[in-house]
Amino acid sequence: MLTHAGGAAFARPEINIADDTPQALRRLVNDALSNDNADTFLASRGASGQLEALAQRCCDMAFAENDLAARKTVHRVLHDLYGLHLSRPHPGLTDNQYSIELLRARRAIEASWMEWELGQAGAIPANVEPEAIGDAIKSLWKSHSGYNHAVFDFMKVDASRPQIIKYFTTDYALNMRFYDLIVLSLVGIDEDVRMEVAHNFWDEMGQGNLARTHVRLYRDLLDYLKIEDNPTQFVDVLGWEGLSGYNLLLYFAFTRREYFRSIGALAITELSDPDQYAKLLSGCRRVGIGNDQPSVLDYYSEHVEVDALHGDGWIDNVIVPVLRRYPGEARSVLEGAAMRLNSSKAYWDWQLSEMKAAKAVPTVALAAVS
Repeated sequence: MLTHAGGAAFARPEINIADDTPQALRRLVNDALSNDNADTFLASRGASGQLEALAQRCCDMAFAENDLAARKTVHRVLHDLYGLHLSRPHPGLTDNQYSIELLRARRAIEASWMEWELGQAGAIPANVEPEAIGDAIKSLWKSHSGYNHAVFDFMKVDASRPQIIKYFTTDYALNMRFYDLIVLSLVGIDEDVRMEVAHNFWDEMGQGNLARTHVRLYRDLLDYLKIEDNPTQFVDVLGWEGLSGYNLLLYFAFTRREYFRSIGALAITELSDPDQYAKLLSGCRRVGIGNDQPSVLDYYSEHVEVDALHGDGWIDNVIVPVLRRYPGEARSVLEGAAMRLNSSKAYWDWQLSEMKAAKAVPTVALAAVS
């Protein structure tokens, strides 16, 4: 335990909660993460409890005051904190995965963010019977303003090759993380729904063929396009919309009480991918991507074929059995679906704007996440 004398050896960090909250929050989190023990570091600086206060103030700016720069900071911090639980095992990992101070800040962010997300969800049907949940999810999906989003029609008909390539760089993070989401969704679930989730996992694993894993297929596309793996640069250019969509599924997956929302969100993902990816594939072929080597588009073409089955399978073989056991959780399932729809639309709106603003830059300069 640090003594007062030991703590006094360090200068208190220059933090101005009122005037510099987003920058101060990001700085303090980065400083804490760069140390082997974030809690000891913060205590030595006299900053114990400061991080949670900064996070809460930044959330007020982000969600109550609609400060979009603060919202991006909040989601970038959350992205980095989630990364503590997803890093590849290697010698020298720090003790920060379960840092008390970092977890307090994370929970403050998640609580404010979820309150905001629920406020955006709109009217959610109540008391939906298990056998009717599929129709309720599909109705929510097809009536949403993000259904048949213009970004995919733009790529199908109008987008240039560099604009479509930009889509791949912004879409990379969640595609590469979907394996982990499926694995996390297997933890602790009932036996009667394991098989459907296991089928999803097996498809992610290329049904046992290392060259056909979805991660490998996406890497093949990046290699073909000469897109450099550069995680930090890629995350740095994402807006709050892309970070929020990424964080949403991870928050659901990491938080046991959010299981019912999680399966609703994953159902929407499986349902919406096939039609959207079919338009993307048409756009790729129109601009010559993959025409000389069709297999480089297998990541997307496989999702067109496989997810068409997974969508209904997820509803019939996961959500319906779960709701038969816990019928009162139908609203939570639909809340998760609505949140996923909202985050996807915000991301696609941002993505369309970014693609239309994109110039013909060399593809080797584009960044992606590994």
